[in-house]
Amino acid sequence: MARKKRIWYPGAVYHLMSRGNRHQEIFREPSDYEFFLILLSDVEKRYPFEIHSYCLMTNHFHFLMETKNIEIWRIMKRLQEVYSGYFNSKYGLDGHLFQGRYKSCLVENDAYFLQTSRYIHLNPVKAGMVVHPEDYRWSSYQVLIRMDECPLVTTERVWSYFAKPENVAYRLFVEENSLKTEEYEKEIRTGIGENETCLPW
Repeated sequence: MARKKRIWYPGAVYHLMSRGNRHQEIFREPSDYEFFLILLSDVEKRYPFEIHSYCLMTNHFHFLMETKNIEIWRIMKRLQEVYSGYFNSKYGLDGHLFQGRYKSCLVENDAYFLQTSRYIHLNPVKAGMVVHPEDYRWSSYQVLIRMDECPLVTTERVWSYFAKPENVAYRLFVEENSLKTEEYEKEIRTGIGENETCLPW
């Protein structure tokens, strides 16, 4: 049976998630996270896109990604293939690193865009890895609250929804809305699939 083709059009925005096969780790050491981000930057140069938010967890990752003129599957195929080769070679493994196809959720309105960004940045807090999202090293949260800089992250769209100072307003939006994030998490667990259109609740 042929796999369902993912919806794509220039400028499409996605919440993307990919998990390790059998929930295994896909990042074991700081150098793995660093390699992944360097690779992501290299892929962006080859297949241009914008990253609005990201979070790399131990056994999965999340992106809020906006495509340009390259189909989403090309971007993700390149990223996962090269990283899988790196990881398997480094740790003497073979076989699939990632669990099936990556998950994609088409984000088509402003409310869902912001909910997705908040959800992504609160992942380490929900997992009990840190108390505050700014304490997690492997996400774009520090960039969006102006504690760090990263050329890979596009901040303009996220900040455009908030009054100045945008970084302070975004921090309040993320850290004072945990209930909405719990609702979003339930929706992600039951609804995110291969190109479902996400709707606000």
